[in-house]
Amino acid sequence: MTDKRPLKIATRGSQLALWQANYVAGLLQNLGYPCELDIIKTTGDRVQDRFLHEIGGKGLFVRELEEALRAGKADLAVHSLKDLPAKIPEGFTLAAILKRHIPHDALIFHPKTFARLSLSKQSILDRDALEKLGPLTIATASLRRQSLLKALKNPIHLVPVRGNVDTRIRKLNEGDWDGLILAGASLERLSLQDLPHCLIDTNWFVPCAAQGALAIETTADSPFRSVIAQLNDPTTYACATLERKVLELLGGDCTMPFGAYFAPQANGLHTGGQALVLDYEGEEVKCSFAFQQSPSQLDIEAKAQEIVAALDQKGVATILERLKIKVPILGKLSE
Repeated sequence: MTDKRPLKIATRGSQLALWQANYVAGLLQNLGYPCELDIIKTTGDRVQDRFLHEIGGKGLFVRELEEALRAGKADLAVHSLKDLPAKIPEGFTLAAILKRHIPHDALIFHPKTFARLSLSKQSILDRDALEKLGPLTIATASLRRQSLLKALKNPIHLVPVRGNVDTRIRKLNEGDWDGLILAGASLERLSLQDLPHCLIDTNWFVPCAAQGALAIETTADSPFRSVIAQLNDPTTYACATLERKVLELLGGDCTMPFGAYFAPQANGLHTGGQALVLDYEGEEVKCSFAFQQSPSQLDIEAKAQEIVAALDQKGVATILERLKIKVPILGKLSE
């Protein structure tokens, strides 16, 4: 590359988004490409009094960033991949998916609750452990998290919450909630591991598709695609793409309580994971998978079809009907 003008990175202005953009900027600068940030306030940032599924979904966090790319005002955009719609709009591409940070959800406790329960930050909470904690008041805006918690035997009082990570944590500390659930990767990225929290077992609390992964989006014809591709992690790319493909084949978006998480197993030679779909009251259809190929060897389309077929055999169509999502033909996108 002879043109050494700074690459412009479109990003939201939250503390977490800025960390992510600066992280990518640092990686590109290590390759010899200076960067500067273009901070954009998205519709999702401006509208804070309603849930995302009520105002158009996670795409509200990326639309303005993509407009900046299309207009040539920015060269790339950095996203939490879990916040991207399952299908990338025509004319755009994911030039790289970075190595995944921790995929777990994290239950952050009010300090008084954490002390009362005598918990350890090293604890991994499975379903039985969380049920034994007794009735709790927990804040979350995620339909997946709400549905998983509703299935517990011990009643959980759910409180809706929106806002940036620091805003949510402030509300937790100032209020009377017992806990708040966030993606564990956000604590890792913002160096908030000292907060009183426990990670939640992914075998039960299956993360949303691509949770913990960062993606770099460009226009499909960007001259910088090959540069950015140097940051791609093949294992994360394959696993996160598989998770997102299953969601796409199911016709889902952020209105669907859906989880999928796949990771290398057997020293990276195999791939294993789970996918589940829940209704709004916690009833679920869940399947586990063990593929004999490494993530980078997977035929993503074929494996996604296989996963959807297994979910179909367990009755996922009934769940989709309850969610008012058009039931797709087995393994094929809805018309």
